[in-house]
Amino acid sequence: MLILKNIDVYYGKLYTLKKISLHIKKGEIVALIGSNGAGKTTLLSTISGLIKPSSGSIIYEERDITKESTENIVKMGISQVPEGRLIFKTLTVEENLLIGGYSKYSLKKRKEIKEELDKIYHLFPKLKERKKQLAGTLSGGEQQMLAIGRALMSKPKLILLDEPSMGLAPNIIKEVFQHIVELKRLYGLTVLLVEQNARSALKIANRGYVIETGRIILEGTAEDLLSNKDVQRAYLGRDLDAELRI
Repeated sequence: MLILKNIDVYYGKLYTLKKISLHIKKGEIVALIGSNGAGKTTLLSTISGLIKPSSGSIIYEERDITKESTENIVKMGISQVPEGRLIFKTLTVEENLLIGGYSKYSLKKRKEIKEELDKIYHLFPKLKERKKQLAGTLSGGEQQMLAIGRALMSKPKLILLDEPSMGLAPNIIKEVFQHIVELKRLYGLTVLLVEQNARSALKIANRGYVIETGRIILEGTAEDLLSNKDVQRAYLGRDLDAELRI
């Protein structure tokens, strides 16, 4: 579904992504793990078209999207849920969701928009209960659900999730990760999951990549990465299984 080949990205003179190559098959959940500053968010932004690589190629469904605009990439079926959620706090929950379907509004597909809203309210009942509530008054977990729901409004085939557990309590993290699994089961979505909570990410992923200082240093099945001693030492930290039970 998605293939990155030898992607290089520079910020000025800073060499941020270095010969990045990876692939994602349709229907997979793929985890991208690494420390702060490793290049995870930059990689997602490059796939989304927010950042243009200096070299390399991005192939999505056999089409080269390396130079495509972010708007066109969204229309093709790739949506990103940004780090920190970045919801519109002074708008209502439903207004935030409708913004996610802006491309359909421009085509006057009102029935389709209503159908998507109903699906999202089915997936996230709390959002339906609070649809007229200002988004800034939601809890952190509810705001994350809203950010995911907003991304779903464009009917993506591939969703890019950037640190969905950031700032959330352990019980809420468990709920968010369960919803990510539901995205695959109910929507048939493919997921690229960027997460510092590496153990939880790998628990729900099919495969994973480890990125360090802008380079992919390791790849494998989620099971192999979970059992890798170097990965355990560098990224897994204390055992969260008992706490999260994912």
